[in-house]
This record gives sequence, C-alpha cells and structure tokens, in this order.
Amino acid sequence: MKDKIDKIIADYINGRTQAKIKAIESRYIYRVKQDNLGIRTAYKGTAEPEGNTLDKERMEEDKELIGLRRTLELLGALYNTLTVSEKRIIELRYKGYKGYNGYTWYRVAMELESAGIDIPIKRAKKIYFAFKEDVSRVL
Repeated sequence: MKDKIDKIIADYINGRTQAKIKAIESRYIYRVKQDNLGIRTAYKGTAEPEGNTLDKERMEEDKELIGLRRTLELLGALYNTLTVSEKRIIELRYKGYKGYNGYTWYRVAMELESAGIDIPIKRAKKIYFAFKEDVSRVL
C-alpha cells in the first residue's frame, strides 16, 4: 500500500501537482462574474481593476496553493539532483500504467535493460528508497 509520500512523489512525477496549481490559479484569475439573469458583468461593488487586484491577493494568500508551490519547489530541487538513470528508475516506479502504483521491480529492471542501463534490482531499490527517504525528510 502506498503512503502519503508516495502519493506526493507520484503527483509530482506525473504532473498532477502542476495541474493542481494551474487549476487553483485559474480559479482566481479567470473568475466569471454572473448574476441571476445570466448577465456576464454583474456588479460586485468594486471596480474591475480593483476586483482583479483583490483576486490576486486572495490567490497569494491561498494556503493550498502555497503548500503546492512549496512542494513543487522542494521536489524539483531534489529530483533535479539525480542522474539520468536514477530519474528513469523513479519515473518507472511511479509513472506506470496503474496511476500511483507504477511498474513492479522486475518490470523496472526490464525497462532499464531495454534502455541500455545496466542497474541490478537491488541497486534500483536502494536508489528509490534513498530518494523517498530524502523527500520524507524535506517535507
């Protein structure tokens, strides 16, 4: 069973974290104003530029958005320090055909071998668990 750290890493690897950030930002930036009659420009009591500024301030104070950006920044820093073969191991383990589960270790070894990367399963597991431990320490 996958734990919280696995889910966070899988979201980063699969691009879900970036998608969540864009969804939250678009919720604030592209807010459509409609009243009961369906008229697009309903009166909110503020001018348009002032309303846009207030929406941007609310977006900057959104706790979920701040947390996702922090997670994205920290995971990006950790992930970019890995070598190409280590990144490939992490991607195969998290970015598989089953969403969060990814490939089994034997499938990871087969994919690495077909790509010309000669790393045994034991070494791949060590790389994977070291990365997971680093992420759990940082978050």
